[in-house]
Order: sequence, then structure tokens, then C-alpha cells
Amino acid sequence: MKCGAFSLILLIIGSLSGTQELVREPVEEVVAVVDRTPILRSDVDLAELLILINRPFGSTDVEYRSALLEARIHLEVQFRDLEASGILYRLELDVAGARRTLLSAFGENDSLSYKLEAAGLGDADIDELALRVCAANAYAEQRLRPRISVTLQEIETAYRNLAVELESQGEIAPRLTSVHDQLHTLIAERKLNDEIERWVRRALEEHDVTRFVR
Repeated sequence: MKCGAFSLILLIIGSLSGTQELVREPVEEVVAVVDRTPILRSDVDLAELLILINRPFGSTDVEYRSALLEARIHLEVQFRDLEASGILYRLELDVAGARRTLLSAFGENDSLSYKLEAAGLGDADIDELALRVCAANAYAEQRLRPRISVTLQEIETAYRNLAVELESQGEIAPRLTSVHDQLHTLIAERKLNDEIERWVRRALEEHDVTRFVR
């Protein structure tokens, strides 16, 4: 019975090939690969729709797309690094919260749904991106931030630099006590960004990344 069915299929295919050309379905373009995980052009489309990174001032469309791809590669490298080390499974993840943040720019309107449908994207694609954003942020907050400390000397140095800058503009610097907390936060965020950059550089060295477009 299976043999007969197979013969019938071959017969139908043969008759079709004799009367019309096969229709070629477009295959989505792979723009990069992280280890064995492909990053598709639609991944970059989604990153653009959800504004994964802000567009640099004065950048062209091509330059912005290139920056989006770079950011998406880094995000995938971060996620695969956390997965390979097992840390991913020990983080507290709020994927739903990350998803809400990604979608917040669109409010309640349905323009995003229309754009996603037009790009061949859906909820599953948003969930995958939200998971990666959530994992990277969770690692930064739960593992990297606790390592950071800010000394009084660093705050005083930052205050002196601020005072010099304000005085050069003809303004009077506020008292240190009034800006202490803001300076502490600023220094801590700079140090956290440095830690994240070191993590990304190290992860890029340890994972295979191939980029096919600029």
C-alpha cells in the first residue's frame, strides 16, 4: 500500500513538472551565526521594530541596521554564554516584564501587530527576544552589580571635576552633600557598564561568531 502511494506521488510530481515550473519559496536570509544558532534578517527586523537600541544621531538606515545586528549578536552571545555556564538557570527571570518593556513604546494601538504580521513575525519571536534581554539584564543586576563598590575618594574626584566644569561655564557648584547620591549613582552605573562590556568582550572571544553582512 505504501509502495502504491509512493508511486502515485511520483506520478503526480512527474505530471506537474511536465506542465509547469516548480514554485520556489523564498528562504529567509541568515545574517550571522553564534556558535550553531543562526540570526535571521527577521531577528534584525524585530530588533528595529522594538527599538532594541536607540538610533545613533545622524546615522543612515544602513548604519542603523548594522548597529542593530551588532547589538543582536552581542545579545545572543550573552545568552549562549549564560546558558553554557549554567548561570542562566540560577537567575531570577521576569520574561513577562521584559516583554512589557519591549512593547511599551507601542502602547495599546495595533500598529505593532500590523508591522509584525507584515514582517512575518509573531508572539513567539517577541518571547525569544524578551528572554534574551531579560537574561542579560538579570545577570547584570544579580551578579555584576553586587561586585561594584564606590569609594568616597571616587565621589570627591567626580565632584571636583563637576565643580571645574560648572565654574568654566560661570556657574557655582552645589555643595557636595547635595549631589553625593547622584554622583554615587553615576559612578556605579559607569562601573556596571564597564563590567558588562568586559563580559561581552570575554564572551565574544569564547564563542564562535560569524557575520555575513555589514
